[in-house]
Amino acid sequence: MKEFKALATERYSVRKFDTRPVEQEKVDILLEVARLAPTAHNYQPQRLLVLNTEESLNKLKGCTNGHFNAPLAIIVCYDNTVSWKREYDDEDLGV
Repeated sequence: MKEFKALATERYSVRKFDTRPVEQEKVDILLEVARLAPTAHNYQPQRLLVLNTEESLNKLKGCTNGHFNAPLAIIVCYDNTVSWKREYDDEDLGV
């Protein structure tokens, strides 16, 4: 519990990013860890969109003010045709 309290106390929101591109090795590791994350019934419906080109980042800037000029963005979403639906109420657990 102390570790969580320290994490919660020390957290901060980044609103200014370095302009250097993120190394592909780091992106690959992050994507691999995300792939290993648990999902309902292990259906793995999550989809991660990596935006790291000028064109894709400019499209993101057109959609949100929350881009903070980051050199890379990962959009997390899921495929609702793949996600598990709970049988008794059809709740979509891709969320």
